[in-house]
Amino acid sequence: MKPPAFVPSVRDYLRMLAAGWWIILAATVLSGFAGWLHWYAGPAVYQATVKLFVVTPGNATTIDAYYGQLNAALRAPTYQELARSGQITTRTIEQLGLTETPDELAARITVVPETPVLLDVSVLGADPDRAGETAEAVADNMVALTKQLATVESADTEVVPVNDGATVSRTQSMRTLVVGAAAVGLGLSSLLVIAYGLVRDRLLDRRQVDSVIRETIAAERE
Repeated sequence: MKPPAFVPSVRDYLRMLAAGWWIILAATVLSGFAGWLHWYAGPAVYQATVKLFVVTPGNATTIDAYYGQLNAALRAPTYQELARSGQITTRTIEQLGLTETPDELAARITVVPETPVLLDVSVLGADPDRAGETAEAVADNMVALTKQLATVESADTEVVPVNDGATVSRTQSMRTLVVGAAAVGLGLSSLLVIAYGLVRDRLLDRRQVDSVIRETIAAERE
């Protein structure tokens, strides 16, 4: 089977992109603007975070410090589940007068171990102040509950707050949304420009024209 007369090369694709540069530029700018508009006018989601440290009392010796840290690391996954448990969520809802169920509040709570003994307790919310209050209440209830558990268990590992209050930030920054939207616009517009160039089957180089002429003459002589 005879191969096609013209197979686009990298140079041909670059020529197509250069020919439609204004389309790509316009799509990139408009997409970036759409990302900014979504950030500015869209619903904002805030994340409030409180840091908790998992501690195990012991003597100030190397071996005690090692086993204390190991015990704290083993307890960390338990505290991650504890933050979303009904004991914590129910107390938090009652304290703050929240109008949601314990399961709904648990869905907004995440616990990420920054280190084996340092936990980031985070709460998502539409209002930054309320998200901060909720995160602080969850952390306080975790501290109180771990102290209660320490009195009835042989291991007295518990958690203590590292900072005084919650750190609140928006989950998505303006730069992330703008750059991400602009990248999508750049990629899609580039693909469309190339597809349009291939559909039109434009001969973008004199080399291609010469190739077609030579093959036509050779076919007529056969």
